[in-house]
Amino acid sequence: EEHIMNLEKSLMAVMVLLAIVAAVVAVPYSALILLLLGIVSGGMNPVTDILERTAYLIIAVAAPNAADNLDAIPVIGEILNTSIDGIAIAAAGMWVASFTIALINRIKP
Repeated sequence: EEHIMNLEKSLMAVMVLLAIVAAVVAVPYSALILLLLGIVSGGMNPVTDILERTAYLIIAVAAPNAADNLDAIPVIGEILNTSIDGIAIAAAGMWVASFTIALINRIKP
């Protein structure tokens, strides 16, 4: 189980690092990669608590809008905004996986 926890932490670190790197330099398909990493992360460790799952949805929807305000900060504002956008994409993937698993668990006998 400790191995799985380390893998989840490593996956989260890769998502954050990719979001930051993609904000600084063009990384082809970075949004798709972040979404897929989020889906894998959410599939490996689905969120069962509806409040926590809702928090991921709120992050996915609201964080990019709130982060748009960071563009007002000279030099680094756009990088911060784009980094948060990338993290929100990964959170969306995590939410989709967790939501899908929860839905399947409610339907199956």
